[in-house]
Amino acid sequence: MREEIQVHADTINLRLVRLRPVTGPPVVYVPGLGANPRSVDLVDTPSLAQTLHESGHTPWAVDFRIAWRRGGMCSLSLLRALELALLELEDHSGHSAHRFGAIGHSLGGILLLGIAARGVPLHRLVTLGTGLDYRLGHVDLKHILRFMKVRGRLRRASQGLGGFPLERPARMLAPIFGRGVSLPLQVDQFHPGTTQGAVIRRFFREGVADLPLPLLLDLIGLFHKEGLRFGEGASLKDQVRELDVPVMLVAGRQDRQCPVESVRDAADRIPGSTLLEVGASEPGLGYGHMDLLLGQRANTDVFGPILQFLE
Repeated sequence: MREEIQVHADTINLRLVRLRPVTGPPVVYVPGLGANPRSVDLVDTPSLAQTLHESGHTPWAVDFRIAWRRGGMCSLSLLRALELALLELEDHSGHSAHRFGAIGHSLGGILLLGIAARGVPLHRLVTLGTGLDYRLGHVDLKHILRFMKVRGRLRRASQGLGGFPLERPARMLAPIFGRGVSLPLQVDQFHPGTTQGAVIRRFFREGVADLPLPLLLDLIGLFHKEGLRFGEGASLKDQVRELDVPVMLVAGRQDRQCPVESVRDAADRIPGSTLLEVGASEPGLGYGHMDLLLGQRANTDVFGPILQFLE
């Protein structure tokens, strides 16, 4: 039976979900924007959750879909909620956060770097497809920069509106994905041939979450020279220069959501960090954004090095 820990913080409620029976110290997985905890446990070959369990870790996942209430800076509220969640897990598991491993995909990695920069103790931290400066690589910024000019008004208007509806349309369209046709959502997330079609359909059917509008507005800072800020503090790009937790950054060379150049830049900023780049351009060998979790070769190319790093 799955255990859950409910966390109520600031303007956000979230929950921690235990994905496998208890076998050892927790490893906390934080999904990316538009994904839910199922995204780490959708394949049978095996999934990252199963790999962690079989190696003696207890995998937990964060689900921040429960409620987005009115008020405050969404990204800062989410950061505070995640900090509280780790404290709750300390009490629940009997393990200090000093013994926790933490893995974040995309936005999840950004949030974990954010709480580490605020002094939350972690044993080791892994990011997948996570950058801090998304101006790097092949990203068209003109529409984003135009959007930034009005984001203050949009943020005020969007408070309390909940999420941009993505979950239901993704579930309805799931049967058409992974069938050899280049569809926009699929091309942005998967390299051709790397993830099985059935798994791609399962991801769109089970692994997608709505996008909180206030959070989207906050994240525009990732495309700005000054970088993402949580509240009034320094940019996260500058804060990570002071990290003392071991960090491993995994980059997919074919990632269209998070260009490999952005991950390299983040690795250069974090003292003593480990950078793992995976993927070749040929069909079946590349790594797009979700292939890092769901690709047929991810167990060998990605999960194996992660386990070595977490030990």
